[in-house]
Formats: sequence, structure tokens, C-alpha cells
Amino acid sequence: MGNKENSSSPVSLKDLPIGYQFPSVSYELTESVIAKYLEAVGEQQHFLKAGIVPPMAIAACAITALSQSFAVPPGSIHASQELEFLGIVPVGSTISCGGKIAHRLERGRLNLMSIEISALNQDEQEVLTGKATIAIPN
Repeated sequence: MGNKENSSSPVSLKDLPIGYQFPSVSYELTESVIAKYLEAVGEQQHFLKAGIVPPMAIAACAITALSQSFAVPPGSIHASQELEFLGIVPVGSTISCGGKIAHRLERGRLNLMSIEISALNQDEQEVLTGKATIAIPN
């Protein structure tokens, strides 16, 4: 999607400490960007006709922004994800996506890592919040 910033080369997710703040990445959600997203996921164009960004397109931006900052070790599993969409985002908006490592828990041969996710609109209002849990082998 229309990434406006570059991030540094990824480090292993396993090596990031609790509290690590991922670099913020901005996306301009133009009509052409949203049309490409809708085509890729097979959704109808009614979002564009209404002039709003599909909520899952915002989630895709947020997950993409975070994943640019780390490498997922082989054998890792995306165990769960919770998202809350906090408002309508008009096409043409710019959002800034980021997050942080919230928790880490060792369970046998696995590390469970919880990552908090957020997206802010150009007015600094939160439009998405959530959490993803990744299981990483030791």
C-alpha cells in the first residue's frame, strides 16, 4: 500500500525487548491505493463509491508497517489477533501505523509475544487499535 517512509533492515522478532516501540510508518490512502487493495481481496467497490477506506485495509497497513521492522523466525505462528476500528477513514486520508512489544511469555518450547498495534489519522486521532500474538519457537 502507499508506504511513504522506509524502515531499517529487520531484526529477529525474538530479539526485541518488551516495550520496544516499532518505527511509525505513514500511508496515503488514495483512491488508487484502495482500489488495488479491493481488487486484491476481491471486495466490491462500494467502499470507494462511499468515499471510505475499508477497515481491513487499515489493518493491512498496520500489520505491514510492523512486519517491515522485524524478521519472523522459522516455525513461528500468528496465534491470534484482536482489532478495534474506532472511526471512519475517508479515502485520501493519511494514516500513521505503529506499535510496541507489550508482553512476552515462555511456555515450554515457545515464546508467546504480544504486540500492540495502532493507527492514527492525520489529525492524530486513533482509528485502529489492537493486539496480535505470535508464538515463536525457542
